[in-house]
Amino acid sequence: NKPYAGTFDGQNHTLTVNWDAGSTNDVAPFGRVNGATIKNLRTEGSIRSNGYYLGGLIDESYGENTVTGCVSNVNLTSTISDWCGTGGLISYIGTDGRVTINDCLVTGDINATTDEGKKGMGGFVYANNGNCTMNNCLYAGTNNGNSNDSRNGTFTTNTSTSATLTLNNCHYLNPCGTAQGTQVTKEQLKNGYVAHKLQGTREETVWGQVLGTDTVPLLTDKIEKRVYEVKFTLNDEVKVTRYANKGQTVSLPTVQE
Repeated sequence: NKPYAGTFDGQNHTLTVNWDAGSTNDVAPFGRVNGATIKNLRTEGSIRSNGYYLGGLIDESYGENTVTGCVSNVNLTSTISDWCGTGGLISYIGTDGRVTINDCLVTGDINATTDEGKKGMGGFVYANNGNCTMNNCLYAGTNNGNSNDSRNGTFTTNTSTSATLTLNNCHYLNPCGTAQGTQVTKEQLKNGYVAHKLQGTREETVWGQVLGTDTVPLLTDKIEKRVYEVKFTLNDEVKVTRYANKGQTVSLPTVQE
């Protein structure tokens, strides 16, 4: 019953969980947080339960909390015969909750084994009852959420009339119920477009990927993984855009382009 508070710096390490929780409710690496900063942590593995509320990183969030530079690649499986309340990163934000999520990536799978369980999913957060702001985030996971259920949200669902969601430069590959943010394609994830968008104009390297090797953008501080944009113009009009790592050869536009 005592929430985690303080700063947890994962220093880019990976926490692997393989957790069959039976019928337990509220299952996540961090059960409850209040006044916490969690950063630079990657979660891997799987969580399975016949109960409610599963989260790839946090179950319940109260008060003011910040999550920065985290990756959730946890496969979440709900076998419950009711709505599941499952979030790729966080399950639940309380009415007094103020959560800021910066530069985070969700790549895990959310899977419900019953039709009712396919309700109540969030790619990042299941239920937002407070204030949630996401900056430069990417949902590249998969899910089998019911596309017609109002409790499913690609980034989150506001489950209180006073709740607010703010998305700044957030992208997704597959929707989870209600589409939110900007949809991208697998090719855009692979060719560097999304990595460049997530990095933005910041001087320090936050997002990147080795083009030709990494199929999705990655959180990194390695300058050699930074993705640069190369524009080809004709009569001051941009005709073709390419993306490349430093030192890579850029293919020239075709005649058709």
